[in-house]
Amino acid sequence: MTKMSPMDSSATSTESSIPTDATTPEAAITQSFWLLKEGIAPKLGARSEGSIGYNVLADIGRQQLFIAITSNRGGGYFSKERVDFTKIEACLDTSLPAKPFPSKTFKEAFVGRSSNNAGFLTTALRNEGLIAAAPEAETQHVRSGDWAAWKKVMLAETGKLIEIDIKGVDKKTLEAEPITDHMEHKKTLTVPRKK
Repeated sequence: MTKMSPMDSSATSTESSIPTDATTPEAAITQSFWLLKEGIAPKLGARSEGSIGYNVLADIGRQQLFIAITSNRGGGYFSKERVDFTKIEACLDTSLPAKPFPSKTFKEAFVGRSSNNAGFLTTALRNEGLIAAAPEAETQHVRSGDWAAWKKVMLAETGKLIEIDIKGVDKKTLEAEPITDHMEHKKTLTVPRKK
């Protein structure tokens, strides 16, 4: 196998780092993406503290965009999968263009089922200027910005070619692998017993 250098754009989108053997449970592959942008956005909830980190990625051929939540400062689970931007757009196609929508609208864009996924994606989309707060509903959003122009600008970014190691052969399961972050901030509620 040959490792790709940041300037090598001739590599394929999936390369095996070890021989692919169906009997090897830990078969690993490396998938290449263009890292176009790394962002940090403050959480949106009224009682939320901290921020989320996210990446805007493109496939090796620069035809498809992805958004991936990469970190969570403030606690909570999330899936670290790369969400295809066409899935994000498809989620909004189910709602009326001028009508406000809740964060859970993006739930179907994810394979992982963490309840934070859709809200964290909403935070990234707001930070990118693609959605805005709904004027009449504090917890809802409306489309904003020029999505086609944003995609064109993102795909034109120079970016940096990165390789992401994927362990195992079931790609769907691996993309949905949740990560824990800041578990030390979790509190346990105890109720005193009646006497």
